[in-house]
Amino acid sequence: MGHFATQNYMRIFDDATYHLLALLGYVLRDAQKSQRGWADVSHQVEYKRELLAGDLIVAVSSIVRVGRTSLTYRTGLLRVPGDGAECATLTGVAVHFDLRIRAAIELPAGIRARAEALLTGE
Repeated sequence: MGHFATQNYMRIFDDATYHLLALLGYVLRDAQKSQRGWADVSHQVEYKRELLAGDLIVAVSSIVRVGRTSLTYRTGLLRVPGDGAECATLTGVAVHFDLRIRAAIELPAGIRARAEALLTGE
């Protein structure tokens, strides 16, 4: 059929989330040592325009809300070059998580400060 399937969108959204978390100071390769990670607890996806196999895509992420233990973020997939249309968005909630006790924990001060600096409130 030539169009993106849901698994293609989700793979890009997931990769973009790790880039956003790295920008905030969380590096996945350190998770084993620190025993801290993130648990996605909510995803809301909107498909606005069709993406086709071979389309070049840019993922643009922002922080929408900073909670005590969680971040709400939004990632838009833009088709470029060309019209630059926003073709899909994902609004997600990720909870900072202690991997040993399997429970939510407060955001570290550094991550909180960097996230608050990126707040867009969209």
